[in-house]
Amino acid sequence: MDWFAGLNVLSLESRRSEEMDTLIRKYGGVPQVAPSMREMKLDLSAPLAQFERDLNAGDIHAVACLTGVGTRMFLKELAARDPQHLETLRGVPFVSRGSKPAQALKAFGLSSTIVPKPSTWHEVQEHLIATLERGQHAVILEYGEAVPTAMLRELGYAGIRVTSVPVYRCAFPQDTAPLARAVRDVILGGPDILLLSSGTQILHFLKYAEKLNLLEEARAGLHRMVVVSIGPACSEAAADLGLRIDLEANPHKMGILVRTAAEHGPAILATRLGRTG
Repeated sequence: MDWFAGLNVLSLESRRSEEMDTLIRKYGGVPQVAPSMREMKLDLSAPLAQFERDLNAGDIHAVACLTGVGTRMFLKELAARDPQHLETLRGVPFVSRGSKPAQALKAFGLSSTIVPKPSTWHEVQEHLIATLERGQHAVILEYGEAVPTAMLRELGYAGIRVTSVPVYRCAFPQDTAPLARAVRDVILGGPDILLLSSGTQILHFLKYAEKLNLLEEARAGLHRMVVVSIGPACSEAAADLGLRIDLEANPHKMGILVRTAAEHGPAILATRLGRTG
Protein backbone atom coordinates (compact mmCIF):
# COMPACT_ATOMS: atom_id res chain seq x y z
CA MET A 1 0.00 0.00 0.00
CA ASP A 2 1.25 3.48 -0.89
CA TRP A 3 -0.47 5.09 2.16
CA PHE A 4 -0.20 8.89 1.77
CA ALA A 5 1.91 8.43 -1.38
CA GLY A 6 3.65 11.77 -1.00
CA LEU A 7 0.57 13.89 -0.25
CA ASN A 8 1.00 17.01 1.86
CA VAL A 9 -0.46 16.43 5.33
CA LEU A 10 -1.20 19.29 7.72
CA SER A 11 -1.42 18.76 11.48
CA LEU A 12 -2.22 21.46 14.03
CA GLU A 13 -0.82 19.38 16.91
CA SER A 14 1.08 21.29 19.61
CA ARG A 15 2.05 19.11 22.58
CA ARG A 16 3.08 16.07 20.50
CA SER A 17 4.17 17.81 17.31
CA GLU A 18 7.41 15.84 16.87
CA GLU A 19 5.57 12.53 17.24
CA MET A 20 2.99 13.65 14.69
CA ASP A 21 5.72 14.64 12.22
CA THR A 22 7.30 11.19 12.59
CA LEU A 23 4.00 9.36 12.11
CA ILE A 24 3.12 11.27 8.94
CA ARG A 25 6.54 10.48 7.46
CA LYS A 26 6.18 6.82 8.47
CA TYR A 27 3.05 6.56 6.33
CA GLY A 28 4.60 8.27 3.33
CA GLY A 29 3.25 11.79 3.77
CA VAL A 30 4.99 15.14 3.58
CA PRO A 31 4.29 16.67 7.00
CA GLN A 32 3.48 20.25 7.82
CA VAL A 33 3.03 20.54 11.58
CA ALA A 34 1.81 23.96 12.72
CA PRO A 35 1.24 24.17 16.49
CA SER A 36 -2.09 25.89 17.00
CA MET A 37 -2.29 26.44 20.75
CA ARG A 38 -0.61 26.47 24.12
CA GLU A 39 -2.13 25.77 27.50
CA MET A 40 -2.21 28.80 29.78
CA LYS A 41 -2.56 27.90 33.45
CA LEU A 42 -4.96 30.17 35.33
CA ASP A 43 -4.87 31.40 38.93
CA LEU A 44 -6.95 28.86 40.81
CA SER A 45 -6.79 30.52 44.24
CA ALA A 46 -10.37 31.79 44.32
CA PRO A 47 -12.01 28.71 42.71
CA LEU A 48 -10.05 26.38 45.00
CA ALA A 49 -11.07 28.35 48.09
CA GLN A 50 -14.73 28.14 47.07
CA PHE A 51 -14.38 24.44 46.24
CA GLU A 52 -12.91 23.82 49.71
CA ARG A 53 -15.78 25.62 51.39
CA ASP A 54 -18.38 23.68 49.41
CA LEU A 55 -16.55 20.37 49.97
CA ASN A 56 -16.32 20.90 53.72
CA ALA A 57 -20.00 21.85 53.82
CA GLY A 58 -20.99 18.68 51.93
CA ASP A 59 -22.39 20.81 49.10
CA ILE A 60 -20.68 19.12 46.13
CA HIS A 61 -22.79 16.30 44.73
CA ALA A 62 -20.80 15.59 41.54
CA VAL A 63 -17.59 16.68 39.84
CA ALA A 64 -17.45 16.44 36.05
CA CYS A 65 -13.95 16.11 34.59
CA LEU A 66 -13.68 16.96 30.91
CA THR A 67 -9.94 16.46 30.25
CA GLY A 68 -7.05 14.67 31.87
CA VAL A 69 -4.89 17.79 31.82
CA GLY A 70 -7.45 19.94 33.62
CA THR A 71 -8.28 17.21 36.14
CA ARG A 72 -4.64 16.63 37.01
CA MET A 73 -3.90 20.35 37.41
CA PHE A 74 -6.88 20.93 39.65
CA LEU A 75 -6.32 17.95 41.96
CA LYS A 76 -2.61 18.67 42.28
CA GLU A 77 -3.29 22.19 43.51
CA LEU A 78 -6.17 21.07 45.73
CA ALA A 79 -3.98 18.42 47.41
CA ALA A 80 -1.21 20.98 47.91
CA ARG A 81 -3.62 23.09 49.98
CA ASP A 82 -4.63 20.13 52.14
CA PRO A 83 -3.97 16.43 51.36
CA GLN A 84 -7.04 15.52 53.41
CA HIS A 85 -9.22 16.92 50.62
CA LEU A 86 -8.44 13.85 48.50
CA GLU A 87 -9.79 11.61 51.24
CA THR A 88 -12.96 13.71 51.48
CA LEU A 89 -13.38 13.50 47.70
CA ARG A 90 -13.68 9.72 47.87
CA GLY A 91 -17.28 10.28 48.90
CA VAL A 92 -18.04 12.55 45.94
CA PRO A 93 -19.22 11.05 42.60
CA PHE A 94 -16.87 11.87 39.71
CA VAL A 95 -17.90 11.84 36.05
CA SER A 96 -15.25 11.47 33.33
CA ARG A 97 -15.60 12.47 29.69
CA GLY A 98 -13.51 9.57 28.46
CA SER A 99 -10.55 7.55 29.72
CA LYS A 100 -7.99 10.32 30.17
CA PRO A 101 -9.82 12.15 32.99
CA ALA A 102 -10.50 8.74 34.57
CA GLN A 103 -6.78 7.90 34.45
CA ALA A 104 -5.90 11.26 36.01
CA LEU A 105 -8.38 10.62 38.83
CA LYS A 106 -7.01 7.12 39.38
CA ALA A 107 -3.52 8.58 39.87
CA PHE A 108 -4.94 10.48 42.86
CA GLY A 109 -6.74 7.42 44.23
CA LEU A 110 -10.16 8.48 42.97
CA SER A 111 -12.65 6.53 40.85
CA SER A 112 -15.21 7.83 38.38
CA THR A 113 -18.02 6.92 36.04
CA ILE A 114 -16.96 7.20 32.39
CA VAL A 115 -19.85 8.43 30.28
CA PRO A 116 -20.85 6.35 27.23
CA LYS A 117 -19.33 6.96 23.84
CA PRO A 118 -19.06 9.19 21.92
CA SER A 119 -18.07 10.83 25.25
CA THR A 120 -18.94 14.43 24.40
CA TRP A 121 -20.32 17.06 26.75
CA HIS A 122 -23.81 15.85 25.78
CA GLU A 123 -23.21 12.51 27.53
CA VAL A 124 -21.79 14.31 30.58
CA GLN A 125 -24.87 16.51 30.69
CA GLU A 126 -27.21 13.53 30.38
CA HIS A 127 -25.41 11.68 33.18
CA LEU A 128 -25.62 14.64 35.54
CA ILE A 129 -29.32 15.14 34.83
CA ALA A 130 -29.99 11.42 35.34
CA THR A 131 -28.08 11.12 38.62
CA LEU A 132 -28.59 14.45 40.41
CA GLU A 133 -31.71 15.82 42.01
CA ARG A 134 -33.07 19.33 41.69
CA GLY A 135 -31.14 21.73 43.89
CA GLN A 136 -27.99 19.61 43.97
CA HIS A 137 -24.62 21.06 43.01
CA ALA A 138 -22.27 19.93 40.22
CA VAL A 139 -18.74 21.27 39.68
CA ILE A 140 -17.44 21.13 36.10
CA LEU A 141 -13.70 21.36 35.46
CA GLU A 142 -13.39 23.21 32.16
CA TYR A 143 -11.07 22.16 29.36
CA GLY A 144 -9.44 25.03 27.55
CA GLU A 145 -12.66 26.58 26.34
CA ALA A 146 -15.66 27.60 28.43
CA VAL A 147 -18.38 25.05 29.22
CA PRO A 148 -20.89 25.18 26.33
CA THR A 149 -23.76 27.57 27.01
CA ALA A 150 -26.25 24.92 25.89
CA MET A 151 -24.96 22.54 28.56
CA LEU A 152 -25.28 25.12 31.32
CA ARG A 153 -28.77 25.98 30.10
CA GLU A 154 -30.01 22.36 30.13
CA LEU A 155 -28.55 21.69 33.58
CA GLY A 156 -30.24 24.87 34.79
CA TYR A 157 -33.58 23.70 33.37
CA ALA A 158 -33.11 20.48 35.36
CA GLY A 159 -32.67 22.51 38.55
CA ILE A 160 -29.00 21.57 38.98
CA ARG A 161 -26.72 24.24 40.41
CA VAL A 162 -23.47 24.44 38.44
CA THR A 163 -20.06 25.86 39.22
CA SER A 164 -17.63 25.80 36.29
CA VAL A 165 -13.93 26.01 37.14
CA PRO A 166 -11.64 27.33 34.37
CA VAL A 167 -8.50 25.31 35.16
CA TYR A 168 -6.63 26.45 32.06
CA ARG A 169 -7.27 28.24 28.80
CA CYS A 170 -5.88 27.61 25.35
CA ALA A 171 -4.12 30.54 23.71
CA PHE A 172 -2.26 30.96 20.44
CA PRO A 173 1.29 29.57 20.50
CA GLN A 174 4.05 32.01 21.35
CA ASP A 175 5.50 31.53 17.87
CA THR A 176 2.58 32.00 15.48
CA ALA A 177 4.65 31.97 12.27
CA PRO A 178 3.96 28.26 11.48
CA LEU A 179 0.23 28.78 12.09
CA ALA A 180 0.15 31.85 9.85
CA ARG A 181 2.02 29.92 7.16
CA ALA A 182 -0.46 27.03 7.47
CA VAL A 183 -3.42 29.39 6.96
CA ARG A 184 -1.86 30.82 3.82
CA ASP A 185 -0.84 27.40 2.50
CA VAL A 186 -4.39 26.07 2.94
CA ILE A 187 -5.69 29.03 0.95
CA LEU A 188 -3.10 28.43 -1.79
CA GLY A 189 -3.99 24.72 -2.00
CA GLY A 190 -0.80 23.32 -0.50
CA PRO A 191 -1.92 20.71 2.06
CA ASP A 192 -4.10 17.85 0.85
CA ILE A 193 -5.14 16.30 4.17
CA LEU A 194 -5.82 17.87 7.58
CA LEU A 195 -5.40 15.87 10.77
CA LEU A 196 -7.28 17.09 13.86
CA SER A 197 -6.53 15.69 17.30
CA SER A 198 -8.72 18.20 19.17
CA GLY A 199 -11.56 20.57 18.40
CA THR A 200 -9.61 23.51 19.81
CA GLN A 201 -7.05 23.10 17.04
CA ILE A 202 -9.47 23.96 14.25
CA LEU A 203 -11.06 26.69 16.38
CA HIS A 204 -7.67 28.36 16.75
CA PHE A 205 -6.86 27.86 13.07
CA LEU A 206 -10.05 29.67 12.07
CA LYS A 207 -9.55 32.37 14.71
CA TYR A 208 -6.07 33.04 13.40
CA ALA A 209 -7.32 33.11 9.82
CA GLU A 210 -9.86 35.71 10.94
CA LYS A 211 -7.08 37.69 12.60
CA LEU A 212 -5.31 37.74 9.23
CA ASN A 213 -8.57 38.82 7.52
CA LEU A 214 -8.49 35.54 5.56
CA LEU A 215 -11.32 33.61 7.21
CA GLU A 216 -13.52 32.99 4.17
CA GLU A 217 -10.55 32.10 2.00
CA ALA A 218 -9.32 29.66 4.67
CA ARG A 219 -12.75 28.04 4.91
CA ALA A 220 -12.79 27.55 1.15
CA GLY A 221 -9.37 25.93 1.31
CA LEU A 222 -10.43 23.58 4.09
CA HIS A 223 -13.47 22.52 2.06
CA ARG A 224 -11.14 21.22 -0.67
CA MET A 225 -9.09 19.13 1.78
CA VAL A 226 -9.77 15.74 3.34
CA VAL A 227 -10.33 16.32 7.06
CA VAL A 228 -9.68 13.51 9.53
CA SER A 229 -10.73 13.67 13.19
CA ILE A 230 -9.39 11.73 16.16
CA GLY A 231 -12.85 11.09 17.63
CA PRO A 232 -16.47 12.15 18.23
CA ALA A 233 -15.78 15.10 20.54
CA CYS A 234 -13.32 16.54 18.02
CA SER A 235 -15.73 15.87 15.14
CA GLU A 236 -18.57 17.56 16.99
CA ALA A 237 -16.50 20.66 17.68
CA ALA A 238 -15.45 20.84 14.03
CA ALA A 239 -19.05 20.41 12.86
CA ASP A 240 -20.14 23.24 15.16
CA LEU A 241 -17.65 25.41 13.28
CA GLY A 242 -19.11 24.38 9.93
CA LEU A 243 -16.34 21.98 8.98
CA ARG A 244 -17.02 18.68 7.19
CA ILE A 245 -15.31 15.61 8.72
CA ASP A 246 -14.45 12.94 6.16
CA LEU A 247 -12.94 10.29 8.43
CA GLU A 248 -12.81 9.54 12.14
CA ALA A 249 -10.21 7.42 13.93
CA ASN A 250 -11.42 4.37 15.85
CA PRO A 251 -10.03 3.72 18.39
CA HIS A 252 -9.40 7.37 19.08
CA LYS A 253 -5.61 7.46 19.22
CA MET A 254 -3.01 9.54 17.41
CA GLY A 255 -1.39 6.59 15.64
CA ILE A 256 -4.78 5.35 14.43
CA LEU A 257 -5.66 8.89 13.32
CA VAL A 258 -2.64 9.02 11.00
CA ARG A 259 -3.06 5.44 9.78
CA THR A 260 -6.76 5.99 9.01
CA ALA A 261 -5.93 9.15 7.07
CA ALA A 262 -3.15 7.40 5.16
CA GLU A 263 -5.30 4.36 4.34
CA HIS A 264 -8.45 6.14 3.16
CA GLY A 265 -7.61 9.81 2.63
CA PRO A 266 -5.92 9.62 -0.78
CA ALA A 267 -8.93 7.87 -2.38
CA ILE A 268 -11.36 10.41 -0.93
CA LEU A 269 -9.17 13.25 -2.21
CA ALA A 270 -8.93 11.71 -5.69
CA THR A 271 -12.72 11.36 -5.86
CA ARG A 272 -13.20 14.93 -4.69
CA LEU A 273 -10.82 16.27 -7.30
CA GLY A 274 -12.38 14.12 -10.04
CA ARG A 275 -9.37 11.90 -10.54
CA THR A 276 -9.57 8.24 -11.54
CA GLY A 277 -7.03 5.49 -11.55
